Amino acid sequence: MGKKSIVSILCFILISFTPIFVSAQTCDEAAGTFTPNSLYEKNRLLINSTLASNVIAHAGYFNDSIGQGPDRVYALGMCAPGAEPQACSYCIQDASDSLLGKCLNQTDAFVWSGDEFLCLVRYSSKSLFGVLTLEPKAVFNNAMSLREENQKEFDSVWDGLKVRMITGLSSSVRNNLSSSSSSLSLYGKNYAKDVAPVPVYGNILVLMQCTPDISSKDCSLCLEANVDYYKKWFHRKRGVIMLRPSCFFRWELYNFSAAFDHINDPLPPILPPSKSPSAANLTNITKKDKMVSGGIIAATVVVIAVAIVLISVGLVMFKRRKEKQDIQLSSELLRLVV
Repeated sequence: MGKKSIVSILCFILISFTPIFVSAQTCDEAAGTFTPNSLYEKNRLLINSTLASNVIAHAGYFNDSIGQGPDRVYALGMCAPGAEPQACSYCIQDASDSLLGKCLNQTDAFVWSGDEFLCLVRYSSKSLFGVLTLEPKAVFNNAMSLREENQKEFDSVWDGLKVRMITGLSSSVRNNLSSSSSSLSLYGKNYAKDVAPVPVYGNILVLMQCTPDISSKDCSLCLEANVDYYKKWFHRKRGVIMLRPSCFFRWELYNFSAAFDHINDPLPPILPPSKSPSAANLTNITKKDKMVSGGIIAATVVVIAVAIVLISVGLVMFKRRKEKQDIQLSSELLRLVV
């Protein structure tokens, strides 16, 4: 086994075992700021301190407010369908902490976070419930491009998948459990995931989600805005992530979420996490927005262990080859002496 072969195997293992973490804290600079140590800041800390437990208590979605007048803070927290309570709670708490840590004095901010599934934390000085908000946005794109000769066929499949998902978002029994405004009924609303086979590249995987408090019409507008932005600025890229206060949109050519591990299963009550693949050519997420999780630690241990074994095997084979060459050289020298 040569050096190149060992490197190829190590690269394959890294691609197979390293999960990608999505997190982009977006502070709304245009919305305004608050004074440090003000009542608004105290209310912001207070409502976020109980957000994780309230999300779990309300079946994966919760919104509320605290305070009066200009010091009133509105907050929203939600987890994607399929998140078990403990993992959902951790995601909300982690997202909330990171948001407060980055947006030090902004009155409005949001963050979509998670490696195995999505969660959203958002706070504002204005009421959030039922209000479609498109700005500010955060966008990440895969650095790799599609081949030009495959673009037309690829677009045909991609467009068909997009239309099917957005059109069926409000009518699908799996994605829209009820028109009621209660937290329990809102769970699973405005959520869609799907996969479509495409020549050359394998599968297109798409995940779309809006906050369940907005209407299906507003959800479609939000997702269509993401699609239009992708087609205008990143059309030939092999994946894109778009984060807005009211919706999330991501598509890739690899399994990036545990949501796709059970794509054909019925919607479960608020699936244990499983590892998602990653590589150097995956959709780029800024390093400062990545966080260490148990999945990453476990994956690292596996990679290191396998790498040590492969390197050891390579060294043994190299040593044997060298010994064989030394024996042949000694035999030749012996014949020359004789």
